[in-house]
Amino acid sequence: MCDIVIADDEYLEREVIRRIIDGVDGARVIWEGRAGKAFVESCLAMKPQIVFYNCTGDSEGRLEDLWRIRKNDNSVVIILTAVDERCFQYKDFRALRVNETLLKPIRPSGIAELIQKYLPLIKQQEQDDTGAPRVNAQSRAPKSTKGTISKEVSAALLYIDAHYKENISLKDVADEVYLSSFYLSRLFKKEVGVNFSTYLLNARLDDAKRLLETTAISVSSISSSLSFSDLSYFCRVFKNYTSFTPKEYRNKQLK
Repeated sequence: MCDIVIADDEYLEREVIRRIIDGVDGARVIWEGRAGKAFVESCLAMKPQIVFYNCTGDSEGRLEDLWRIRKNDNSVVIILTAVDERCFQYKDFRALRVNETLLKPIRPSGIAELIQKYLPLIKQQEQDDTGAPRVNAQSRAPKSTKGTISKEVSAALLYIDAHYKENISLKDVADEVYLSSFYLSRLFKKEVGVNFSTYLLNARLDDAKRLLETTAISVSSISSSLSFSDLSYFCRVFKNYTSFTPKEYRNKQLK
């Protein structure tokens, strides 16, 4: 079960979000209320997996509250904002490791989609917490030779799995987990068993397989949606990965 906290000063806003969450299988609200001391204490005690956090009004003060819970956790933070620029100008905004930002008014489907997006990643993170090696659902990476994954690499994997469709780099991920690119590269290869670029490529190719199996989206559209800049390169690496061209792979699934 995914435990969720909602911090918003507006009761009606909280009520809408809670009702949406109640309709998502595998998710539940364990606390809701205004930002402030009670919010911080509840997060520290309950350790939610997802935090919906309103960022309007006295934004800097609110983000200080959020900062207090971010020092020792890997929860998914989703900021709700009515385009309050002070929120994004806060000096430590990047250090807060905000996963998503939703602009108000918020579509109910947007909240449900985000929760469903992170549910499988949260399950993987729970495996990390029990000491099991972190391997994604499609086994993109071999098991760690040490049997455990550090908090930094776990956070890096979570970030990659959430952003692999984008044109992210090793530096982007290193910045998210507060390590140098060089150190993260060494640590990632040691604990995951493959380097960053291989893991990222395999994440994209796994999704390409899924799209070819379940949709009629063109090969070129799949390639561009997964941040492959060159269609011929995408076809070449896909064949190396599966032994089939994308077209051959799709036809094979239809038989």
